[in-house]
Amino acid sequence: MEVTVRGKHFDVPEVVEEHARRKLGRLSHYLPLLEDAIVEVDVSRERTKEPERRFLVRVTVSGGGVHLRAEERAARPEGAVDQAAHVLTEQARRHKQRLYGRGRTRLPKEVTRRLADAEDSPELEDEEPDLLRKIARVKRFPMKPMTIEEALEQIEILGHDFFLFFDSDEREFSLLYKREAGDYGLIIGEIA
Repeated sequence: MEVTVRGKHFDVPEVVEEHARRKLGRLSHYLPLLEDAIVEVDVSRERTKEPERRFLVRVTVSGGGVHLRAEERAARPEGAVDQAAHVLTEQARRHKQRLYGRGRTRLPKEVTRRLADAEDSPELEDEEPDLLRKIARVKRFPMKPMTIEEALEQIEILGHDFFLFFDSDEREFSLLYKREAGDYGLIIGEIA
C-alpha cells in the first residue's frame, strides 16, 4: 500500500509521516483488495479559536474498486491521523462484511452483451464534430454491482452530489443524486 503524506502550507514532520504510514498500513488487514491501494493524506494547520480542532487531516483511499474517505480534526496531527484511521477502519470493516457476507454477483450476460452493442453503435460518429468538442473530459472507472443502500453509503463516503452504479437487484444502471432539499433522488436507466 502506497501512502503519500502532504502538508498544505505546512511542513509535515517525519514523525507524523511514519505514524500515518504505520496506522493506515493496517487497512489492508480488513480488505485484501487494498494491497495495491493508493492512500493520500493531506495535513493542514488551521487558524481556529478551538485548539482541539487546529490540525485537519484528510485521507483518501483508492484501490481495487474501493474508495474510502475520512476527514478529522484534532489538537495534534497524530491525533487527527488516529481518528481518521479509526473511521477508515470502520468503513473498511463494513465494506468487507457486505462483500463477504452476502456474496457478489456478476453482471448478467445479456447486460454485458447490450453494453458491448451500445459501444459499437456509430451514433456518435454521425453527430457534428462541434458537439464532441464540448466534452472536456472522459473518465472511466470499474463498476461493481451494488444495492441502493451500498450506493447511498458510497455517495456519503465520497461526498459527491451524484453516483452512477449498476443496481444488482434490478440489474440496471441507476444514478443516485443529492437533491437541494437534502434527500436523494434515483434515476433508473432503461435501454430503449
